[in-house]
Amino acid sequence: MRLIGILLCLTTLLCAKIGDFKTIQSDFIQKVTNDQNKTIAYEGTFYATKEQKALWVYQKPVVKKIYFNQNKVLIVEPELEQVIVTTLQNTPNIAQLLREAKEVAPNRYITRFMDTTYTIVGSNDTIEKISYKDKLENNVEILFSNASTDLFIDDEMFRPDIPKGYDIVRE
Repeated sequence: MRLIGILLCLTTLLCAKIGDFKTIQSDFIQKVTNDQNKTIAYEGTFYATKEQKALWVYQKPVVKKIYFNQNKVLIVEPELEQVIVTTLQNTPNIAQLLREAKEVAPNRYITRFMDTTYTIVGSNDTIEKISYKDKLENNVEILFSNASTDLFIDDEMFRPDIPKGYDIVRE
């Protein structure tokens, strides 16, 4: 579940002041390092719109899709044959983060939400990296590459596809 919290905040952070776009698509590597210095790296592709829709498609080490809209998150986990549905009650909206993100050095921004400080590195319309320490004291770093902005992204992409027979878990 901590991965959900991480992604909730990151989805909204990607629209911070350093990028003014209608849509964004980017590859990502998300590294999570625990207090014993063990790291797990996730890889995939991220899509988002200014309308607060987002999709994280994980390809390695597990396959999963995480869909975001204005008020809920839906996680499709093929290996578990389940879908987790949760709300965004503890996640800031994009407007709040945009107002609160402060440039602290050239191409470096800081924002805070629910006792977590997020550092965003990027230039002009590109976000390069987001890093923070999660509530479990893991160091999280998300590196973005091959980003494209303002491309057409069909709204259908953000419509979850729930396979028949999957368990649906509501939180």
